[in-house]
Amino acid sequence: TAELCLKGYSWYIVTDAEVNASMKGFSYTTETTLRGPEGEQRQHTYVNGADVKSPGSSGFGLALDLGAEYKLNDDWKFSAALLDLGFISWSNNMLASTGGERSFTTITYLFNVNDDASNSFDNEMERMKEGLAAIYELDDKGDQGSRTTGIGATLNLGAEYTFPLYRQLTFGLLNTTRMAGDYSWTEFRASANVAPLKLFSAGLSMGVGTYGASFGWIANLHVTGFNLFMGMDHTFGSIAKQGIPLASNASFNLGVNVLF
Repeated sequence: TAELCLKGYSWYIVTDAEVNASMKGFSYTTETTLRGPEGEQRQHTYVNGADVKSPGSSGFGLALDLGAEYKLNDDWKFSAALLDLGFISWSNNMLASTGGERSFTTITYLFNVNDDASNSFDNEMERMKEGLAAIYELDDKGDQGSRTTGIGATLNLGAEYTFPLYRQLTFGLLNTTRMAGDYSWTEFRASANVAPLKLFSAGLSMGVGTYGASFGWIANLHVTGFNLFMGMDHTFGSIAKQGIPLASNASFNLGVNVLF
């Protein structure tokens, strides 16, 4: 992660990065260079790539999918599913890291027009380049041993209602929650589906969740031997913390399913 702030007339940057790589035969490659102005140079070693020798199995994992459906009456159905409930056990963990937060601020650099001064333009520029490079470069921490990580489970809760006065019309409500730590998200989606004829069916859906709102529709033509469909979805841009709407996108799909 990196954070860039403007404080007065200076730039202030903070980084905190970590890479965990689990692969048999994997190792980081490093490079050592001299940094800093003349007379103050120091050796600096950092990760500049990776090498893989004799790749193979890196561990094992296990996952379960669980689901259930309950029919209350002819009009109502309820369902629940828990997907990807499991783990992966890695045999090794090659770690590269900044070792915590690193910072850079331009206010610490004072330029002197005198070329012979210790803080001349050339010398200060060398220090500045060294400081900028150091906040993004990773140190090789070596093999940290085995580790176990979760896959990230997904919980689905749904309800379906069949309209009693016109049973070709159904309504649905689905909540999907992805449980993956910092990458968790949730969405609520409502839909309406109608099938007035054996040859034709259509549906509409509207969703609201962590990443904003979306709308979609689909129409199907069921002909003996194949299914012709067309549909469109539109994702409305979510709103940033500052209240600024983010970009939206839409797509149109047209296709044919051939039945065997």
